Amino acid sequence: MSQRSLMVAVLLAAISACAYLHAEDGAPTNKAALERELHQAFAQQDYKTALEKCQALVALVPEDNTALYNLACAQARLGKKDDAFASLAKAIEKGYNDPGHMKEDEDLNSLHDDKRFEELAAKAREAEKKGGWEKGAEIEGVKTVEDLPEGGLRYRLRMSPEATKEKPNRLVVWLHPSGGSMNQAAEAMSKFFIKRGFALLVLTKKQWMGWAGPEMDALIKKTLPEVGKIAGIDAARPIFMGFSAGGQAALSQWGDDPTVAGGLVLDAAYPIDMQAYMQGQTKVMAIPNNEVVKKIPMFVLVGDQDGGHQVWKKCEADWRKAGIPLTIEYVAGGRHQWLMGKSQAEALGKWLEEIAAGKIPADKPADAEEKKSAPATEEKKAEPAKQPAEKSADPAKTPAEPERAKMDGGPTGAM
Repeated sequence: MSQRSLMVAVLLAAISACAYLHAEDGAPTNKAALERELHQAFAQQDYKTALEKCQALVALVPEDNTALYNLACAQARLGKKDDAFASLAKAIEKGYNDPGHMKEDEDLNSLHDDKRFEELAAKAREAEKKGGWEKGAEIEGVKTVEDLPEGGLRYRLRMSPEATKEKPNRLVVWLHPSGGSMNQAAEAMSKFFIKRGFALLVLTKKQWMGWAGPEMDALIKKTLPEVGKIAGIDAARPIFMGFSAGGQAALSQWGDDPTVAGGLVLDAAYPIDMQAYMQGQTKVMAIPNNEVVKKIPMFVLVGDQDGGHQVWKKCEADWRKAGIPLTIEYVAGGRHQWLMGKSQAEALGKWLEEIAAGKIPADKPADAEEKKSAPATEEKKAEPAKQPAEKSADPAKTPAEPERAKMDGGPTGAM
């Protein structure tokens, strides 16, 4: 599978999951809709449609270097080399600065034997050296370390000033959604993690469209080993925390090599078989054939109004039976969105504390709780039961919008 194909598959898994409930009607009217159709066209290798969507995107957001870069990819795939070079040059002019991605992206293979490609890669390399990474504000009481490891991804680490070699912070690695880093929301949780013995790692420079295989390789094989050399950090088998496409990347990595992760925190991500999706099918991903999966807990948030929740419903019982330590909340009223509200944060905090204590947390499935509390007699069955609607009447927990709250300096925004 090509680098772009993997990236697009990861990005589109959430869209595929939503097909369980509904399909969107009408023509795209905004950037997000155009990007969705663009990624679908690339996934299906329909480069003519991809070109049309790219042109529409560039017309809508002419200063967006990612849109221009994608336009170059579509043009290169269609043999329009001169147009592709012009678009690539403009993308670099507008801020594109990832020469490594350029050279590994199979969509640009037809340009490699032209001297103009090396010239543009050199310009992107110069732009890369000058900066272009996301800055982060200082956080009182939090130690910050930033670096760019050789061959790895630029990062920012938020850790406890009191962490030592003898008492290190374990690592939580933030995996961003498509379209942006969302680092601000993740870093707002720094004190929340530190309080429970964890440090937070965010990436500060990469393409934010999605996750490509070489990017995950650079993170795991280059960045994490360097972070592990920092005094007070235990980078072995970190917790991967991903939202949307980031959660799909975490699941994909778990499926390929579960020994890398110590746990997964998944927000609006679904266990979909990526290879099947690339063939136009929606299937539940297979459980890795490795006993270590029984020691890798998963904390899952998924909206009950999100089509992807049906993927979890479909596999939950089988995965629990196979020994996967699951903690799942089907958030009332939640759609495909950032779902980390006050109650979810409290649950995550307890989950992390159990991991820090050397335990493997897992909840009990909802149906087991229902059976346990079921009335024993016909008389009790006849008694009025509390309806779910009564709970949603609480104005603090309305289903229309999952609650969001600060937690030790925690998240306040939504995607």
